[in-house]
Amino acid sequence: MSKHDPPIVRSAAQHVFQIFRDARPDNPLVFHNFGRARALVDACKDIADGAKLDDGDMSVLLLAAWFHDTGYAVGPKGNRKQSAEVARAFLAEQRELQELADEVAAAIEDSDSPSPDKPVREVLHDALLVPIASKNYLELAEQFRLERERRNGEVHSDVEWSNICIAFFDNHRFLTRYAQLEYNGRRAGNLVRLHKLLRKQVAEATDQDAQQAKATRDVGKTVENIFDSISRNQIRLFQIADRRTSTMIHVNAIMITLVVGLLLRRLEEQRYLMLPTFVLLTVNLLTIVLSIYSMRIGRSRLRHILGGDVAVHDDNLLMFSNDTPWSLDEYRARMNRLANSWPALQKTLVDDMYFIRKLLLERTKALRVSYDVFIAGLAIAVIAFVVAIIRG
Repeated sequence: MSKHDPPIVRSAAQHVFQIFRDARPDNPLVFHNFGRARALVDACKDIADGAKLDDGDMSVLLLAAWFHDTGYAVGPKGNRKQSAEVARAFLAEQRELQELADEVAAAIEDSDSPSPDKPVREVLHDALLVPIASKNYLELAEQFRLERERRNGEVHSDVEWSNICIAFFDNHRFLTRYAQLEYNGRRAGNLVRLHKLLRKQVAEATDQDAQQAKATRDVGKTVENIFDSISRNQIRLFQIADRRTSTMIHVNAIMITLVVGLLLRRLEEQRYLMLPTFVLLTVNLLTIVLSIYSMRIGRSRLRHILGGDVAVHDDNLLMFSNDTPWSLDEYRARMNRLANSWPALQKTLVDDMYFIRKLLLERTKALRVSYDVFIAGLAIAVIAFVVAIIRG
């Protein structure tokens, strides 16, 4: 605001200052604020001097410049129509001619694509574009970006925002001769800076995507290693259970052989050994039966554990105890489909590990019972032999 401005322009400046000062706290005006309005007025004066506007047009121009961004302070949308209404209301309060109010409102509303025969609107249009030719353009662009994020929730990545800014450069050019001569050079420089920034951002985004892809591959490799380790451990546990079961069967079979070969022939002479001998044979046979049963636990037992049948699906094709009623070609086709879907394959592996774990636990429980029966029965048999010998 200058003391050389017409009184109506100075009053407008004071009124606009009050509008921005009284803006709601929840209306963040990071870019479109009173400072921006003042800069727009200064740019209008600069371009108007070069365009040689007369005093009447100058008043219309300055009034339009002061009120151009007031729509952002009075409403959430911040469109030019709201700004024009604010200007009309002010000029009506000042008892200015309706013709002046109409010209100011028209200049505000037509500033984006002015008519070629309207120098005031062309000057205002070019003044609005002065920031794209300023030295601190990137900072101003970030202010505008932050305002859009906070007011409208428009969140853009760095690459997206740079593309938006470049598109704005491509679609908006200076119209007046003075603005083209004065600002086009700096405008071109800022456009070059934007393209350099965009290339850098794209390269960084590409590197970040590559790092994320590598991290995803590493995670996938880690998951594969976990599955592989768990599978190996389960196989070893099954082998241990099989060896223990086999050992128990062999031990009891040998004991039965010894009992039959050594004791049964003496029972006629030493009848007091009959009861402990049959106790020992019963323990051996029961232990063998329980050991064999632990090795036979499979799909039928799994149905009982889970409370129902284990469904036959593509998603449990890997389960070793799962019945597969398909032909080889159909089974191969189903496995190929499963291999091409990582989520489905991962789920299948998890299900397979779960079912194997259940079977392993059941086998371990049954084997533990056979060991308990063997130990307890052997102790009872020994006690029976001792008692029989003492009494005999």
